[in-house]
Amino acid sequence: MVFKTNRTVESLSYKQKVLLMVGIFLCMELGLMVSTEFSVALPKIIEDIGGVEFYSLVFTANLAASAIVTPIVGKLSNMYGRRQLLIIGILVILVSELLTPLLVSNIYHLMIFRGIQGLGGAATAVVGLIVISDIFDIENRAKFLGFYGALSAITAIIAPTVGGIFVQYMSWHWVFYSILPVGLLGLFFVIKFMPEIPKSNNSSLDIRGITILSTAILIFIGITTFGGTKVPWLSVTMLALVVVLVATIFIFIKSQKKSIDPIIPLHLFKYRVFIICLLSVMSMMFAVTGLLYFLPMFLQNMYGFTPTETGLFLTYRGITSFIFAAVSGFVVAKLRDFRLVAIVAMIIFAGSIFALTFFTTTITTLAITTICLVWGTSSGVLVSIFHTGIQMNLPNKDISIAMGVIQLFVAIGSLFATSLLGLFLRNADLSAGFSYILFTCFGVVLFALVVFIAVLQRRDLRAESEAEGIKQQSLRGELV
Repeated sequence: MVFKTNRTVESLSYKQKVLLMVGIFLCMELGLMVSTEFSVALPKIIEDIGGVEFYSLVFTANLAASAIVTPIVGKLSNMYGRRQLLIIGILVILVSELLTPLLVSNIYHLMIFRGIQGLGGAATAVVGLIVISDIFDIENRAKFLGFYGALSAITAIIAPTVGGIFVQYMSWHWVFYSILPVGLLGLFFVIKFMPEIPKSNNSSLDIRGITILSTAILIFIGITTFGGTKVPWLSVTMLALVVVLVATIFIFIKSQKKSIDPIIPLHLFKYRVFIICLLSVMSMMFAVTGLLYFLPMFLQNMYGFTPTETGLFLTYRGITSFIFAAVSGFVVAKLRDFRLVAIVAMIIFAGSIFALTFFTTTITTLAITTICLVWGTSSGVLVSIFHTGIQMNLPNKDISIAMGVIQLFVAIGSLFATSLLGLFLRNADLSAGFSYILFTCFGVVLFALVVFIAVLQRRDLRAESEAEGIKQQSLRGELV
């Protein structure tokens, strides 16, 4: 049967666990691949179906759906089972991708289907990360989370080229069809090896909290999407939206304090490692998104490189990213601590951005190639290292919810980057605008690095988190 199985975690051999993770990673790659190939194909899709004025909203629909469902996926997997929710998420992606080229005839259809794919992608990614903590010990978690970081690198190497070939020589429809074999193979491994993980009988769905949180996310997306473009930042409308957002967040916090089973338990923020990992992952995603979105444009428009050359530079980054992301997992497992690897990766990333600030008017092929290769040594690591920190240091009972929250902050970091850094594109001096973007990204990374080092001093973080967890559990028992 697809949704039911007699397998348990204890009955799985190490080889079967590895094959299960291969299947999960293939399905997570499915969401990454379609997003990257889709970005290459979208100009051609818009040319065929129209709606160029809604170009950016196609991406926003996917991101909004993902951001809304991400915080509740962990809770749902506790209530209804990891296996069931993971398979449903994979099927949502596969079916929606199969139907997209068949049914999409206008931009509104496209936004709807991209939103549906965002739901499936979020469920697959969050539950897939939770399963790592369910079936592996702390040492092996670090290794497999390192491979998770390598996924984005594989996508950076393969997806743009594959998407470009299909669009140029066949049709954009094949962007969706081409990744079905990957998803079907991953689904086969998941169905075959995914065990039945015990559900939590004490969990319930905090409908009020979900509604308030979803409202806050939608307001935030509206601010970051239309702020500075459709609605001036200092206009009455924008200021009103900001006030409403702050009020909604305040109401959400109060609702979580009163909720018997909150969607985001506030006791998670008692853990220093959890707070600093959220801040760090949001900061890194801000800077990474800024470079990935805007660097190609400046390389072509300001430095005169061709699209093919620009793609090659990012491919170089992808190659070193893949290698170092995979290796970092083994290093963290050996050290039994994620902090040193995280600090080194952030220093390299900050140095790569700072190096770019010296090339505001011209840059050689050798220089940009070198910078991208060095940047790659950190980028794949930074995708997963903070997930690793949470999984290695939080009590096991809190990991499922924590994985959903950290994925939400990944989305928030990206949204901030696309809206705030886009303001610098209005500068009449393109070189100055690029400098502002680089120094902003550098400042954000440097700030996160300093706070990370200052807050996570050399202590036994896991022991501290376990002690805090016992304390919180004791307090809740006293209240009951």
